[in-house]
Amino acid sequence: MRLAGLTDIGRVRETNEDSFCLERLDEGRDVWLLAVADGLGGCNAGEVASQLAIGTLREQIRASDGSWSRDLASAIQTAHRRIADRAATDGGLAGMGTTLTAVVTEGRQLYWGHVGDSRAYLLRGGELALLTRDHSVVGALLADGWIGEEAARQHPQRNVLTQALGFPGELQVETGSTTLAPGEWLLVTTDGLTAVAEGPDLVLQARDAPEPLVLCQRLVALANRRGGPDNITVLAAQA
Repeated sequence: MRLAGLTDIGRVRETNEDSFCLERLDEGRDVWLLAVADGLGGCNAGEVASQLAIGTLREQIRASDGSWSRDLASAIQTAHRRIADRAATDGGLAGMGTTLTAVVTEGRQLYWGHVGDSRAYLLRGGELALLTRDHSVVGALLADGWIGEEAARQHPQRNVLTQALGFPGELQVETGSTTLAPGEWLLVTTDGLTAVAEGPDLVLQARDAPEPLVLCQRLVALANRRGGPDNITVLAAQA
């Protein structure tokens, strides 16, 4: 497995509230953890939330016995509680939250856990498949067929999340698994990319990318050419 990750502040934001993890979990085997978190909240609260989510995820998954789907869901729930507890005890962090999309690769097998509107994609045979579902008002409309991709991109409530770590109430963690065939790409990204780039854009940039870092650089540059309205984080892996 070849992997790379890149984060960028974008053209508009004053700080980068995205955090990410790209870590080998087992030196003896090809087992990796990839994750992105897009922090929400005023001042530095979003940055605190995303860093706490990634730190908790790494701690919990390092202790996994290899039951990846179960342990990803458990780790995300633990991060959710820690963020909520921290916000409750520090008035300056009140209301903070974060998305979290995490993937464990074991050989070519992929396992993911997901909350929010960051995304994981699989690119195979020139076709891009979205592995995760956006936990947002517009994501629900799109999933139910009420609107299309273009309308979703322009919708006034496109940034309104229905779930995020740290939000009040019970968290429903989405999990899943699939297999990555030789030559296929896995992309994990925050919405700083997907808000300005469509599926065909991602396919085009990946078509002749010689390595994952080049693809990450191309996608970050694309988002910035289109205004860079948000922080941009992209992780790429190729079997």
